[in-house]
Amino acid sequence: MYGDGDDGGAGPVFHGQLRKLRGRGRVAQVYMWARWTLYITPWLMLIGWLAAPLLSATAEIHRSPALILPTVVLGLVQCAVYVPGVRRGLSHYVYGTPAPWRLIAVSGVLSAVSVVLVTMLATSLPMRASLYCTAMLFPVLPAGSLLALVLKKRWQAVVSVAASVVAVAGLALTGVPIKYALGLPPTFLFSSAFAALTCRSWAWILAAMRELDEAKGDQARLAVAEERLRFARDMHDVVGRNLSVIALKSELGVRLARKGRPEAADQMAEVQQLAQDSQREVRDVVRAYREADLQVELAGARAVLLAAGVECLMDQEGSAGVPQQVQSVLAWVVREGTTNVLRHANAASCWLTLRVTPDGAPGAGRTAAAARPGPAVVFSMENDGVLEDAARRGDGSGIAGLRERLAAFGGTLTVGPRPGGRFWLRAHVPLEKDELLGYGPETAADGLPAGAQGNGKAIG
Repeated sequence: MYGDGDDGGAGPVFHGQLRKLRGRGRVAQVYMWARWTLYITPWLMLIGWLAAPLLSATAEIHRSPALILPTVVLGLVQCAVYVPGVRRGLSHYVYGTPAPWRLIAVSGVLSAVSVVLVTMLATSLPMRASLYCTAMLFPVLPAGSLLALVLKKRWQAVVSVAASVVAVAGLALTGVPIKYALGLPPTFLFSSAFAALTCRSWAWILAAMRELDEAKGDQARLAVAEERLRFARDMHDVVGRNLSVIALKSELGVRLARKGRPEAADQMAEVQQLAQDSQREVRDVVRAYREADLQVELAGARAVLLAAGVECLMDQEGSAGVPQQVQSVLAWVVREGTTNVLRHANAASCWLTLRVTPDGAPGAGRTAAAARPGPAVVFSMENDGVLEDAARRGDGSGIAGLRERLAAFGGTLTVGPRPGGRFWLRAHVPLEKDELLGYGPETAADGLPAGAQGNGKAIG
């Protein structure tokens, strides 16, 4: 759901990740940026917190920079161990996978060795206490960051304090100058707090986003279940009573027939009529579910998109005179288009346009080749969150079903990406002049039926 799901491998290169960024969902993008932010952080700290202070110390006393090479190489090894550790640590925090204890142990040993090397270098140069404390910020950062992903905050604080006490005691026993030893506790605590604010904060955000994403999926499944229950309830209300009456009258008819009573035929005729009425009522119920209302779907699409954080801009003109059957098929286009935006796009804005063109001139988004003589209704839905994977995947069964519905009315459907990272869905349905209700001699100059008002303003 988030990222590429490969928590144990080396992972794709950064350039490939950036190239694929726009083809992922919003949650996956945040997950990728979080991972790469955490990947890069220790490498930057290696330069700013370790290499730079050591180089300054050697420059002050005119010593060769080669003296810091073993310490910097060890820092590079720490960063190399940290990258797979933080990847698996994030997976542990967000998904509950096993914690990377082996990598944490290796990182802890490397941190201890790095502390020793920096201290030896500081005493041999010698180094100013301020530069020493700055250089000591890095050795504990990789291990502290990994611990922040697997330990609770209380235990992380305990480990930080314990490491400070052990380090100070060890330096004091080895005869290290007191100015170095006293600077270690605040240095270790600051580095641990920095690790918690970076790694743990990102992990908490990703875990919260995962829960919200799962909640949206549960909400969608609940909506489907509620719709099924509503359909079952309607079917029970419509058919249940008639079936009960049919059963009673059938039983009465059988008894009368066995007695040779002529009323049996009347009872069976009533049963036949009830069965026909039930058949008609069931068809009405199914038809109500299969037919969609265009205005209801437009309002629903706008509400759903706004609830999903997508700005919805709507523009419709002259739709009042469109026949009901055409409005119904366009309502299905609205429903499918909205579903695709929510499922497969990462849109910030979505534009819905519904136009009636009485003279056959190209409407919103229409090309000259698509224009036909006579009136036509054109609906277009465009969003700015086209996904590369969705564009490569091609048309699905929903789009194919829409094309079949539109073809029954001589209509066409155009779907595909557009320049600027946008995705376009456009339905065009030609109309006969006598089908367009309200158009004729009383049509206004702007192409709308007399008395109809177009909405040319965007509704956000």
